[in-house]
Amino acid sequence: MKTRWKVLPLLAGMFFSSFSIASEPVQRLFQQWQVTCNNLNDCDVRNANPDDDIRIILTYQAGPKGAISLDMAGYDSDTPEGIWVDGNRWQTTLAAHNADKHHDAAGYSSNSLVQIQAFLQLLTNATTLSLSDDTDEGTSLAGLMGALNFIDERQGRLHNRTALIVLGEGSANDVPHRYAIEHRFAVQPKPIPIKDPNHLIETVMSSQADLLDDQECTPEDETLQKSSVKPLDSQHALVMINCVTGAYQSSSILFIVPRNHPERAKMLDLPIPLKNRQGDLQSISWFTDPHYDPQRGLLFHVARGRGLADCGESAIWRFNGKIFELMSYHNQPTCDGGEPGNWPSVWLTPGFKETE
Repeated sequence: MKTRWKVLPLLAGMFFSSFSIASEPVQRLFQQWQVTCNNLNDCDVRNANPDDDIRIILTYQAGPKGAISLDMAGYDSDTPEGIWVDGNRWQTTLAAHNADKHHDAAGYSSNSLVQIQAFLQLLTNATTLSLSDDTDEGTSLAGLMGALNFIDERQGRLHNRTALIVLGEGSANDVPHRYAIEHRFAVQPKPIPIKDPNHLIETVMSSQADLLDDQECTPEDETLQKSSVKPLDSQHALVMINCVTGAYQSSSILFIVPRNHPERAKMLDLPIPLKNRQGDLQSISWFTDPHYDPQRGLLFHVARGRGLADCGESAIWRFNGKIFELMSYHNQPTCDGGEPGNWPSVWLTPGFKETE
């Protein structure tokens, strides 16, 4: 199921999402390694070769006392066998774990900065890392040092005791603090039940026929039956026209609809905080498996790149009575066999809890 992308020329209009940037998010490749740093400067680095038999994910929260986590897992064993660097086994101090209900694969992990720093120093001049004595089942380290150096610079850790790779004598107190000015959420409008949802769907389908045709949204009756209507406030409803139903997900076009004049429906087009190659912000006009919770005013979008859900994107917006504000956005562009839904954070509004 493909996601429809569209360049957004203006972040204006009543129902466009808005966000104020603490730090511009970035997602880029360093040869075999992908780095993602969100607007709060929390960073994620992982191997990005889909042919690898090993998954390595390092996350480091911004700030002097930022939480850190390293997780390595191999796909070919239910029990950890060891860590090999350039074919030589390393006497690891990292915690081992089996493949079980808490871990989808066997491997090693740590939440200790000292342990992780020692491990990364070991890799400084290395070329391969594997979790078995067969180096062909490992991953190339090409680009890892550049990725780590980028994170150290991004988070203000160069030549600091808290650095990942460019260590120094600088105090942790010298590291810039994590942006943490919590967003003031507007009072959520009380949802007023929809009296005739089918009428709204039918009116949108007829009044927006040309637009839907241009968007190649021409659903069959069975697909259209999965369309839904949710209340936004006393005057507006959110109509979700289900356009396509695939093997494991579906795509919809969403409309903001005045209850008394549904023929005046406006298609929802929400920006995301990643730029295209031309440097322009992108937006989502086709929403995958959308869900709207009227009680909390939250709109959810989850697009899996394939059924395994080891790549894709997810977003949550909050309707504040006037616009949809972006609360969180995750994106993993390469399908590398990672744990389902474990996609790096690109955007997180301070104060918003992604899980209840």
